[in-house]
Amino acid sequence: MAQERDWSSLPKDLLRLVLGLLPWSSHPSFGAACKHWRSVQTPFFPAWVTPLLLSAADVGSTNLRFYSPYHHKNFEISSTLEAPGAKLCCAVGRHLTLCQPSTILEADLFSGDVYELPPIKYGWFHFVVYDGGGAAGRMFGVHTVGPPRTAITTVLDDDGEWDDWHYATPLGPDAKLMASSPNTNPVLHGGLLYVLFDDGKLAVYDESRHRDDGYFEILGKPTAFGLECEDKYLFESDDGELMAVLFGRRGTPVHVVKLNEQEMEWEKIGSLGGRALFTGTLTTAMRKTKIKWMENKVFLPRLYEWPETVRVDIVDRDGEMAFVPRSGSAGADIKPIKDEEDSRMWSCELGSQESAEFWDTEKVDYGIWVDFNTNKSAGAV
Repeated sequence: MAQERDWSSLPKDLLRLVLGLLPWSSHPSFGAACKHWRSVQTPFFPAWVTPLLLSAADVGSTNLRFYSPYHHKNFEISSTLEAPGAKLCCAVGRHLTLCQPSTILEADLFSGDVYELPPIKYGWFHFVVYDGGGAAGRMFGVHTVGPPRTAITTVLDDDGEWDDWHYATPLGPDAKLMASSPNTNPVLHGGLLYVLFDDGKLAVYDESRHRDDGYFEILGKPTAFGLECEDKYLFESDDGELMAVLFGRRGTPVHVVKLNEQEMEWEKIGSLGGRALFTGTLTTAMRKTKIKWMENKVFLPRLYEWPETVRVDIVDRDGEMAFVPRSGSAGADIKPIKDEEDSRMWSCELGSQESAEFWDTEKVDYGIWVDFNTNKSAGAV
């Protein structure tokens, strides 16, 4: 009689085929079954564990490069971003929006493909905001020097073609001149577009009310943060609250405030509730995390040392994206960072008064946070 065989003796070729059909998040469980099954696993780095810092040493013709705070590695993919002189504006999922003189570009971070939107008539937008709404998507080009005003384009047809820009009316003689905070992107919140001013005032654009003239309404409240700060970033939290993170001189102290929409006043919060906040670029992301050393931390793109670069392919399986090292690539060690002392990226807790020595470390220029997590309850694998 033939010797009876069990699941642990399946041929490796068959196991690799099975593994190739499974989502990335199930691979650790697959490898935990037995030593034989674990032997067919190949290294991969999940792209959804935390937001990633997309950066480029020279914004132009450059390979896409992502920094992971979790692994303290740079992942460089073969796709080349062809956008000379562009400004990284905003990122929604795998979509990156860039601004050039007279042109807005949309890049697919998975493929590296770059698409031109209809040309801009008036030179340059200070900010671009994209809502990522698929066939009903909207993109806002925002001018914030002078009275804040916008131009809008929308996706009109099933082919994903963008409509021409709809512009604000020309400035009137009585226009009130104001300038928004230069380092904070306008934020979509509750279907409205908000612009933050340096003192904590807000302006709002409601397409249903302001589309005919294209101007923001400067709100009478809130009037100020009530806290001194030098840098500030507006964002929408993972719970849908409008918030701002405030930095003092040379980075400390750090405070987070949320907008009380009943009273229209800023309120300081005392805890991030176990979440992590990734800020310091034109996108800010707040995420729940199962990574203990990242809980209740604010992360800024300043590095104590430049990390190892791993050349990878980015692979999408059922909406889960992961970096897979190319054959012969160095840095395929998949050990995650276990504690904050080894993170090599500046982080602190709210209200921290610790020395800001990190401020003299290497700042990642041309960076923007990108969040590939499609399941907001997901944590580390």
